[in-house]
Amino acid sequence: MTAAAVPAVGAGGGPISFAANVGFLFTEVAFDDRFSAASRAGFTTVEFPWPPATPNAVVAAAADSGVGVVQLNMAAGDLAAGERGWPNDPARRGQWREAFGEALALAARLDCPAVNVLAGNRVAGCELAEQQACLRDNLVWALPIARRQGRMLLLEVLNDRDTPAYLLTRLDDAADLIRRIGDPGLRLQFDSYHVGRLYGPEAVARRFTEVAPLVGHVQVADVPGRHEPGTGRIDFAAFFAELRRAGYRGAVAAEYVPQASTTAGLGWLGRI
Repeated sequence: MTAAAVPAVGAGGGPISFAANVGFLFTEVAFDDRFSAASRAGFTTVEFPWPPATPNAVVAAAADSGVGVVQLNMAAGDLAAGERGWPNDPARRGQWREAFGEALALAARLDCPAVNVLAGNRVAGCELAEQQACLRDNLVWALPIARRQGRMLLLEVLNDRDTPAYLLTRLDDAADLIRRIGDPGLRLQFDSYHVGRLYGPEAVARRFTEVAPLVGHVQVADVPGRHEPGTGRIDFAAFFAELRRAGYRGAVAAEYVPQASTTAGLGWLGRI
């Protein structure tokens, strides 16, 4: 792929740019090398979960490759082992706030506009209402700090088949929380794969339309399989039409598991 082969999608007078999630893509090379691999494939921006490399290494990798960072996940524990953060755990409130500070510091060094917050898995022995209140309190505490640094916070819904213990597995629950907090710096991260698993592949475009005013970031993968768009049952033509209609101007991040090599699977970009 060349840079020209990674298209922009017109929306409301402005383009939607495609970003590579280097936690999922370009895993054929070491993490530090994925930034330059994404650049060579034509991506100008990337995103990633909390990195396995040091902050200095991440900043250097992004600078050397020339790519921008549009979103990063704050630390959420061992994702491969099933951990999904702890902002909902009253016993770990101080630990979460310290990790949030580290995420903001890295975002500032990368000039990254958005930090994603995973809501956490349900905590055994702790009432659900107490966990929900802790999540809300942590977000309310974090938002003015993020705003002073010019960062947006994202709240992500995960599907309850892959992550049955996760606290936020319904779009309506996440949307209600965002509305109740009422801060424009808190937005929804909309992932086509998780929404497709929750509500069915045919519902992805419609569900985006229902929450579009709250969406701050979009990720794409197909259902089933979580592979490249076009390998499953989601109607991405309809989905991108809804992005255009809603005037979405943020990044669309490729967060999927390539069926073969990353570069071999990038042909879908030319069909958008």
